[in-house]
Amino acid sequence: MISILSFSKKLVSNSKVLFSTGFLILFIFQIWSTWKGEGVAKTNDSFQYLKTAEHLILEYDFIQQNAQPYIAWALGFPFLLIIFKDSVFLNLICILGSYVFYFDLIEKLFQKITIKWWLILAFIFATPLYLIHHFVWSEPPFLFFLMGSIWAFYSFNYSKINHKLFLFCLFGFLFCAMRNAGLYFLIAINSGIILIYIFPFLLKNKLKLIYQNPLFKALIYFSFSSILPIFLWWLHAKIKSKGNFDTIYNLALRTFWEECLNYGDILSRWVFPPSISLELRILFLMTLTTLFLIYFIKNIKVKVKINKNTKFILFIFWIAFVYLIGMLLSRAGMKIDAERFLAITYPFLLILVGFVLNKINFNSFLKYGIAFLWLVYPFLRTIKNIIFWN
Repeated sequence: MISILSFSKKLVSNSKVLFSTGFLILFIFQIWSTWKGEGVAKTNDSFQYLKTAEHLILEYDFIQQNAQPYIAWALGFPFLLIIFKDSVFLNLICILGSYVFYFDLIEKLFQKITIKWWLILAFIFATPLYLIHHFVWSEPPFLFFLMGSIWAFYSFNYSKINHKLFLFCLFGFLFCAMRNAGLYFLIAINSGIILIYIFPFLLKNKLKLIYQNPLFKALIYFSFSSILPIFLWWLHAKIKSKGNFDTIYNLALRTFWEECLNYGDILSRWVFPPSISLELRILFLMTLTTLFLIYFIKNIKVKVKINKNTKFILFIFWIAFVYLIGMLLSRAGMKIDAERFLAITYPFLLILVGFVLNKINFNSFLKYGIAFLWLVYPFLRTIKNIIFWN
């Protein structure tokens, strides 16, 4: 009996078992989602992507005859559709690839096996991730390349291996080529590197020594490689729109506070069932967020040593924060696009929650009991959404 329990404990704690379990469930859920929905679903954006990809094959041009020019979206996604057609296989690769990067990050960031299991299950039960991987949208490859870029940065920062720097820049180029929202992440990543990594270096060293910091070189290379596809899209759209490019991205007809309410509705649905009133959900969400932030800051200032992993957690927080603020200010897209846009931040928010959960000094049985019990909600929500895909 004791040997069986010991074997079970070792099995549950094995990283290969943990990775394989999450990978298999994610694979099954994604295949089931695609099959239940009779293939990937398509919106107006999807048809535009597919028509542009077809036109690239036939005419070698982004402009469609007798149709609107392709200027509202970044240029990279149609090229992927030339290879992957309607993106069934592409979406499968992207969600599994994002999981691989996510898993490797939590392996490096967390020691407790209980936290790792929670983070894996929270990822594979995440309704927003299956949502964006159910459609012919650019979000799946965008998230995949973004996760790859963040993973490569972590690896380069603590190993200084040049090929990790190359991957950091390559993934930066690719995610900015997928979506115009890459500009928000470009700003977030660059400013995060400066504030969290380079600025403390300057406080300890003279300004003239900044070039000796390997991250300064990484910042320059990453900035150039990532801004290139954005510049090419801007140049293409400026020419094809005959100088009226500045008019195609006017702010949506929603106020900033209306957008805050809209995004608050979506974020609170990730935590609480929509059957609970919006006011209560947002109040609960604000209370939880405030408590998390207070505890996070308190531990950073008083108890927690600022080690490499804590710095990286702050870096992830900064990235998610800047992106959210950017989306709230720009108010891009329609109201119904909010969950689609926010889904990109889901893996990062999970890591932040995992960090706070790990640091809460509370009865472990009760703490983890509540955390794992909560997983029933995203699991049931995902099952319901897959069953009712249309």
